[in-house]
Amino acid sequence: MVIPRTRAGAVAGTLVILPHGITPSLRNTGLRLSSATLAATPAATRRHPLDCLFFSGLRLARRALCRRSVSSPFDQFAKDVLDLLLSAHGRLETEVEAPALKSQRADVMFDPDPSHNAARRALGLLGVMTDRCCFFDPFHEAPDVAEVRSCLRKILNHQHARALGHRPAAEVSWLLCGGRPDSALGAMPFAPSTGWPRGFYDLGAALPLSIVVLSELPETADTLALRLMGAGLTLRRAISDLQQTPPGAVRDALVRRVVELHHDREVRDPHAPEYEDELMRSLPFVEELERRCRTEGAHLALVRYVERSLGRVTTEAERDALRHGLMRRGDAMLDEVFALSPAALDAWLIRQPS
Repeated sequence: MVIPRTRAGAVAGTLVILPHGITPSLRNTGLRLSSATLAATPAATRRHPLDCLFFSGLRLARRALCRRSVSSPFDQFAKDVLDLLLSAHGRLETEVEAPALKSQRADVMFDPDPSHNAARRALGLLGVMTDRCCFFDPFHEAPDVAEVRSCLRKILNHQHARALGHRPAAEVSWLLCGGRPDSALGAMPFAPSTGWPRGFYDLGAALPLSIVVLSELPETADTLALRLMGAGLTLRRAISDLQQTPPGAVRDALVRRVVELHHDREVRDPHAPEYEDELMRSLPFVEELERRCRTEGAHLALVRYVERSLGRVTTEAERDALRHGLMRRGDAMLDEVFALSPAALDAWLIRQPS
């Protein structure tokens, strides 16, 4: 896979994506600024007024967000990977309703923009899978027979409703499975997909549903985007491969989302296997990025506090001085800044080495 160096989040078409949760405390987990930018801060304490400065606004924003409760943070992570990699190359929607006696929703629906075909196909196998309008439903654990049948019913209902309304419909539903769904593969007439690598199974041309067993995919650059949505050893190796990918806006956004996945305590499945948590902690480049994100998050918060106290915008030299002070002194500098009056703070900034 070639990770494009385009601006992360640039959309050619329409993007409808459910936002992530906003982490409710600066303590330990850090401050999430957006889905593509993780900015976590050092542990906050009651004597630091960062919570009251930022979280009154964040709480209001959170009430305005409508977020679907997902079964696993890893399933949400898979949706985020699809968003980051595909949203610039066509129309991407989440929670697409499929009319039925009981309404169903597809996690992701993608309709490719033909003008972005070359860039999209540079994503490797994921680019080939999105040559046509399609559904994606990620499963961190292996889906059972009932879940697979539900997904088949969902795509058929969607196609029927779109045909009645003379609207284009998704042509295939891809089930991205972190575990191998042996029960479904055995109970239903799935067969290895012709023209696709190992790990792809379908029900034939008449039924528009395919299973992708992510752990069975060849470990190549072409499968990296898909393997990032896997589980266990598959995910670990994919993250290691991502580390070797040349830096770029999309690649960096994916790496940040890996860190967010590690810190997403609010929606973490309490029954998630312990090895998944250990997996995230064991990656040196994730830990390094966490440290950088915490420092940058604290710096952003401190700059805003100083600007509000002084009633003016800080200069670049002042912002650099604050960053270097945080790196050298950490919480001790925060305590000092928060104890100063606006006039004393202005004088203090002048004395700081750049």
